Amino acid sequence: MPRLPLLLRFAAIALLLAVAPSACGKLGLGGHSTSKELPSPRELKSIRYMSQAPGPDGRKVFNHLEQAKSCRDLAVAMRWDRPPDLRAGPFDQKMVYISSQVPTSLPKDSEVLVTGVIRRGQPLAAGGSVWSLRLKDGSELQAVESAQYTEKQEEAQQGGGKATMIHPFTPGRMLCAYGVYQGDIGLALSGHGHVPLVSVLFAMDRVR
Repeated sequence: MPRLPLLLRFAAIALLLAVAPSACGKLGLGGHSTSKELPSPRELKSIRYMSQAPGPDGRKVFNHLEQAKSCRDLAVAMRWDRPPDLRAGPFDQKMVYISSQVPTSLPKDSEVLVTGVIRRGQPLAAGGSVWSLRLKDGSELQAVESAQYTEKQEEAQQGGGKATMIHPFTPGRMLCAYGVYQGDIGLALSGHGHVPLVSVLFAMDRVR
């Protein structure tokens, strides 16, 4: 498995997401009133079952992202908390939402939320997990979660948090993964060639 140079740099986010699900929505907030890419009122209405709390600037944010019933709902909540057209978070980056082919211009080390269908998933011998995902347009992406972050998600669930991983290795289920884009260095499912790789800091599997 390739080394993931930004894992230490992103440890603070990973701890918020994986160790304390109650803080999952706090990915760096503020200044969202100027965003032109917020979810529509109809989209927000569809996730009103998810809890909200005032953020640092008083604006309500979704603070229990693990409550999302689907990857679509998770993406809507995150787009509200982290609109894609605004820089935010500890590292002042724009969140990139990927459900189709990864843009060729996407810089390495970008923060991403990837949503795709699990083609194959399995635990790694040294701990952690790896997935081959099919995106909407049929393109492929590889996602790898290290043992450290897998264990932290398991600890959060054992501590009473809502289950994020239910059947993570079942083909056909959806995987939504927040992490760091590592470039076109993943291994294709066929074993030939390379595909985009994301190092996962937090992930959920859902039926859709």
